[in-house]
Amino acid sequence: MNTTNREMEVKFLIADLPALLKKMEGFGAKTLRPRMLEVNLRFDTPDMRLRSRAEVLRLRQDDQTILTFKGPGEIVDGVISRQELEVSASDFQTTRAILEGLGFQVFMTYEKFRQNYRLNGLVASVDELPYGNFIELEGSSPEHVCGTAALLGLDWEQRINVSYTALLEIFNQKTGHTFRDLSFEAFEGLRVLPEQLGLAFGDLVA
Repeated sequence: MNTTNREMEVKFLIADLPALLKKMEGFGAKTLRPRMLEVNLRFDTPDMRLRSRAEVLRLRQDDQTILTFKGPGEIVDGVISRQELEVSASDFQTTRAILEGLGFQVFMTYEKFRQNYRLNGLVASVDELPYGNFIELEGSSPEHVCGTAALLGLDWEQRINVSYTALLEIFNQKTGHTFRDLSFEAFEGLRVLPEQLGLAFGDLVA
């Protein structure tokens, strides 16, 4: 997260993750955090007030517990920009109980394996989700993000400016599934095609 408490990021769907990782290594990417499982809980009020305002309240568990609030996003020069506030918590279950005691409830759970890198002065997160592999580039400006995407040979026209949970909704709409949670267990045995997410691969540049 940058010092202005705003994130500026894009994602790309990746067809060949080993090749991308090799390319990143060649450009001097440094591991900030090793690959690990993240479990995320999305909270809202019973009437989904946060979602109606395009706000996010999330509790994440990996090697630590992080509570995150995100404000509504806006597209700035092709990159999504939104307020992001995060705080560490000492206990995942107690923090969940506090949120539920305040009237919030979990409306979905989503999982991913994530590894964070420092690359070209920004944070590059390699994400393995139940429906595919992605890279997320978060930098200080749209130009910074776009330039790093070009460095990696990613097709800027295939950038993704929606959340992983929004992609789950698209998948459900296109396939007739009714998954509430984005979990590896739910997607076990399923082969998800890019068009079922409304996407194209970002690393298959002609």
